[in-house]
Amino acid sequence: MKNVMLMMFMLALVMSAAALAQVRQGSWTPVVESMERGYSSISYWTNRDDGVEIGGGRISIEYGKPKWPAALEEQPAFDRATVGKLWRLGNNKWTTLDTQLPLRFAGRKVEPGIYYLVVERPDPETWNLSFVSPRAVLPGFIDAWAAQARPREVPILFSVPLRYARGSKTTELEMLLALEKDDMSKGSMRIQWGPHQLETAFDIDVTAPTFYRTEDGTK
Repeated sequence: MKNVMLMMFMLALVMSAAALAQVRQGSWTPVVESMERGYSSISYWTNRDDGVEIGGGRISIEYGKPKWPAALEEQPAFDRATVGKLWRLGNNKWTTLDTQLPLRFAGRKVEPGIYYLVVERPDPETWNLSFVSPRAVLPGFIDAWAAQARPREVPILFSVPLRYARGSKTTELEMLLALEKDDMSKGSMRIQWGPHQLETAFDIDVTAPTFYRTEDGTK
Protein backbone atom coordinates (compact mmCIF):
# COMPACT_ATOMS: atom_id res chain seq x y z
CA MET A 1 0.00 0.00 0.00
CA LYS A 2 2.83 2.36 0.90
CA ASN A 3 4.48 1.60 -2.45
CA VAL A 4 1.23 2.41 -4.29
CA MET A 5 0.85 5.71 -2.41
CA LEU A 6 4.48 6.60 -3.14
CA MET A 7 4.03 5.86 -6.84
CA MET A 8 0.87 7.98 -6.97
CA PHE A 9 2.69 10.83 -5.19
CA MET A 10 5.61 10.64 -7.63
CA LEU A 11 3.22 10.56 -10.60
CA ALA A 12 1.45 13.64 -9.27
CA LEU A 13 4.78 15.45 -9.02
CA VAL A 14 5.71 14.49 -12.58
CA MET A 15 2.34 15.63 -13.92
CA SER A 16 2.58 18.90 -12.00
CA ALA A 17 6.05 19.54 -13.38
CA ALA A 18 4.84 18.77 -16.90
CA ALA A 19 1.90 21.13 -16.51
CA LEU A 20 4.19 23.85 -15.17
CA ALA A 21 6.54 23.34 -18.10
CA GLN A 22 3.62 23.69 -20.50
CA VAL A 23 2.53 26.93 -18.85
CA ARG A 24 6.02 28.33 -19.01
CA GLN A 25 6.46 27.23 -22.60
CA GLY A 26 3.10 28.67 -23.60
CA SER A 27 3.64 32.03 -21.87
CA TRP A 28 5.45 33.39 -24.92
CA THR A 29 3.50 34.28 -28.05
CA PRO A 30 5.93 35.03 -30.90
CA VAL A 31 4.80 37.59 -33.47
CA VAL A 32 6.60 38.35 -36.73
CA GLU A 33 5.92 41.87 -38.02
CA SER A 34 6.84 44.07 -40.93
CA MET A 35 5.93 47.74 -40.71
CA GLU A 36 6.58 51.10 -42.29
CA ARG A 37 8.27 53.57 -39.95
CA GLY A 38 8.64 57.33 -40.08
CA TYR A 39 12.10 58.90 -40.04
CA SER A 40 13.57 62.40 -39.78
CA SER A 41 17.17 63.50 -39.23
CA ILE A 42 19.66 66.35 -39.11
CA SER A 43 23.12 65.45 -40.41
CA TYR A 44 26.35 67.45 -40.55
CA TRP A 45 28.87 66.86 -43.33
CA THR A 46 32.05 68.53 -44.53
CA ASN A 47 34.80 67.90 -47.07
CA ARG A 48 38.53 67.49 -46.61
CA ASP A 49 40.88 69.41 -48.88
CA ASP A 50 41.09 66.33 -51.09
CA GLY A 51 37.32 66.34 -51.55
CA VAL A 52 36.57 63.33 -49.36
CA GLU A 53 33.24 63.79 -47.55
CA ILE A 54 33.33 63.39 -43.75
CA GLY A 55 30.36 62.93 -41.47
CA GLY A 56 30.24 65.31 -38.53
CA GLY A 57 27.36 63.80 -36.60
CA ARG A 58 23.68 62.93 -36.95
CA ILE A 59 20.49 63.39 -34.94
CA SER A 60 17.54 61.21 -35.94
CA ILE A 61 14.11 60.09 -34.81
CA GLU A 62 12.32 56.92 -35.89
CA TYR A 63 8.67 56.29 -35.08
CA GLY A 64 5.50 54.37 -35.89
CA LYS A 65 2.79 56.22 -37.82
CA PRO A 66 -0.67 55.55 -36.37
CA LYS A 67 -3.65 56.82 -38.35
CA TRP A 68 -5.64 59.71 -36.91
CA PRO A 69 -8.86 58.12 -35.54
CA ALA A 70 -12.25 59.67 -36.17
CA ALA A 71 -13.18 58.78 -32.57
CA LEU A 72 -10.93 61.63 -31.36
CA GLU A 73 -12.34 64.33 -33.63
CA GLU A 74 -14.29 66.03 -30.84
CA GLN A 75 -12.16 67.88 -28.28
CA PRO A 76 -13.81 66.25 -25.21
CA ALA A 77 -12.98 62.81 -26.58
CA PHE A 78 -9.40 63.85 -27.29
CA ASP A 79 -9.04 65.27 -23.77
CA ARG A 80 -10.37 62.09 -22.15
CA ALA A 81 -7.82 60.08 -24.11
CA THR A 82 -4.84 62.29 -23.24
CA VAL A 83 -5.23 64.26 -19.98
CA GLY A 84 -3.43 62.52 -17.13
CA LYS A 85 -2.07 59.93 -19.56
CA LEU A 86 1.25 58.79 -20.98
CA TRP A 87 1.32 58.32 -24.75
CA ARG A 88 3.76 55.99 -26.45
CA LEU A 89 4.19 58.61 -29.22
CA GLY A 90 3.53 56.40 -32.20
CA ASN A 91 2.65 52.74 -32.49
CA ASN A 92 4.34 49.33 -32.45
CA LYS A 93 7.93 49.60 -31.15
CA TRP A 94 9.35 52.52 -29.15
CA THR A 95 9.81 55.91 -30.78
CA THR A 96 13.58 56.44 -30.78
CA LEU A 97 15.86 59.46 -30.65
CA ASP A 98 19.44 58.66 -31.70
CA THR A 99 21.91 61.52 -31.33
CA GLN A 100 25.65 61.53 -31.95
CA LEU A 101 25.91 65.12 -30.71
CA PRO A 102 25.12 66.66 -27.30
CA LEU A 103 21.74 68.42 -27.25
CA ARG A 104 20.04 70.79 -24.82
CA PHE A 105 16.26 70.89 -24.42
CA ALA A 106 14.93 73.74 -22.22
CA GLY A 107 18.25 73.87 -20.39
CA ARG A 108 18.41 70.10 -19.96
CA LYS A 109 21.53 68.50 -21.45
CA VAL A 110 21.01 65.31 -23.46
CA GLU A 111 24.22 63.36 -23.87
CA PRO A 112 24.94 61.47 -27.14
CA GLY A 113 23.14 58.14 -27.19
CA ILE A 114 19.83 56.45 -27.87
CA TYR A 115 16.64 57.40 -26.04
CA TYR A 116 13.02 56.27 -26.17
CA LEU A 117 10.45 59.07 -26.32
CA VAL A 118 6.95 59.31 -24.87
CA VAL A 119 4.54 62.22 -24.36
CA GLU A 120 2.82 63.17 -21.09
CA ARG A 121 -0.19 65.42 -20.57
CA PRO A 122 -0.47 65.74 -16.78
CA ASP A 123 -3.19 68.40 -17.01
CA PRO A 124 -5.19 70.09 -19.81
CA GLU A 125 -2.66 72.93 -20.22
CA THR A 126 0.60 70.98 -20.00
CA TRP A 127 2.38 68.74 -22.52
CA ASN A 128 5.81 67.17 -21.90
CA LEU A 129 8.27 65.23 -24.01
CA SER A 130 9.72 62.51 -21.77
CA PHE A 131 12.95 60.57 -22.24
CA VAL A 132 13.34 56.88 -21.33
CA SER A 133 16.60 54.93 -21.17
CA PRO A 134 16.54 51.73 -23.28
CA ARG A 135 18.77 50.08 -20.66
CA ALA A 136 16.20 50.80 -17.94
CA VAL A 137 13.36 49.02 -19.74
CA LEU A 138 15.41 46.04 -20.93
CA PRO A 139 15.45 43.95 -17.71
CA GLY A 140 11.65 43.92 -17.49
CA PHE A 141 11.04 43.49 -21.23
CA ILE A 142 8.94 46.70 -21.07
CA ASP A 143 7.39 47.29 -24.47
CA ALA A 144 6.21 50.68 -25.74
CA TRP A 145 2.66 49.40 -25.26
CA ALA A 146 3.24 49.64 -21.50
CA ALA A 147 3.55 53.42 -21.77
CA GLN A 148 -0.22 53.58 -22.03
CA ALA A 149 -1.26 50.27 -20.47
CA ARG A 150 1.06 50.37 -17.43
CA PRO A 151 2.55 53.89 -17.28
CA ARG A 152 3.89 53.48 -13.73
CA GLU A 153 6.28 50.81 -15.01
CA VAL A 154 7.93 53.19 -17.47
CA PRO A 155 11.15 54.62 -15.91
CA ILE A 156 11.24 58.22 -17.17
CA LEU A 157 14.66 59.88 -17.00
CA PHE A 158 13.44 63.47 -17.38
CA SER A 159 10.86 65.58 -19.22
CA VAL A 160 10.94 68.83 -21.19
CA PRO A 161 7.97 71.08 -22.03
CA LEU A 162 6.19 71.03 -25.38
CA ARG A 163 4.28 73.92 -26.96
CA TYR A 164 0.79 73.05 -28.14
CA ALA A 165 -1.03 74.51 -31.15
CA ARG A 166 -3.65 73.49 -33.66
CA GLY A 167 -2.45 73.13 -37.22
CA SER A 168 -3.44 71.69 -40.55
CA LYS A 169 -4.87 68.21 -40.13
CA THR A 170 -2.71 65.15 -40.85
CA THR A 171 -4.03 61.66 -41.57
CA GLU A 172 -1.24 59.96 -39.60
CA LEU A 173 1.42 60.85 -37.07
CA GLU A 174 4.21 63.04 -38.42
CA MET A 175 7.45 63.97 -36.65
CA LEU A 176 9.99 66.39 -38.09
CA LEU A 177 13.44 67.58 -37.05
CA ALA A 178 14.45 70.94 -38.50
CA LEU A 179 17.15 73.61 -38.27
CA GLU A 180 16.78 77.36 -38.01
CA LYS A 181 17.57 79.00 -41.32
CA ASP A 182 20.51 81.10 -40.12
CA ASP A 183 21.84 79.05 -37.20
CA MET A 184 22.92 75.43 -37.61
CA SER A 185 23.15 75.02 -33.81
CA LYS A 186 19.42 75.65 -33.28
CA GLY A 187 17.02 72.78 -33.95
CA SER A 188 13.38 71.96 -33.41
CA MET A 189 11.18 68.88 -33.14
CA ARG A 190 7.57 69.01 -34.32
CA ILE A 191 4.97 66.34 -33.61
CA GLN A 192 1.66 66.47 -35.44
CA TRP A 193 -1.28 64.08 -35.21
CA GLY A 194 -4.61 65.04 -36.67
CA PRO A 195 -5.09 68.78 -36.02
CA HIS A 196 -2.88 68.77 -32.91
CA GLN A 197 0.69 70.04 -33.04
CA LEU A 198 3.42 69.86 -30.39
CA GLU A 199 6.82 71.47 -30.73
CA THR A 200 10.02 72.00 -28.80
CA ALA A 201 13.30 73.74 -29.60
CA PHE A 202 16.76 72.46 -28.74
CA ASP A 203 20.39 73.53 -29.01
CA ILE A 204 22.98 71.38 -30.77
CA ASP A 205 26.63 71.26 -29.75
CA VAL A 206 28.11 71.46 -33.24
CA THR A 207 31.85 70.97 -32.88
CA ALA A 208 34.30 71.98 -35.61
CA PRO A 209 35.05 69.08 -38.00
CA THR A 210 38.18 67.06 -37.27
CA PHE A 211 40.11 66.15 -40.41
CA TYR A 212 41.94 62.88 -40.83
CA ARG A 213 45.69 63.34 -40.97
CA THR A 214 48.61 61.19 -42.09
CA GLU A 215 51.50 60.28 -39.81
CA ASP A 216 53.57 63.25 -41.06
CA GLY A 217 50.74 65.64 -40.11
CA THR A 218 49.50 66.43 -43.60
CA LYS A 219 45.82 66.28 -44.55
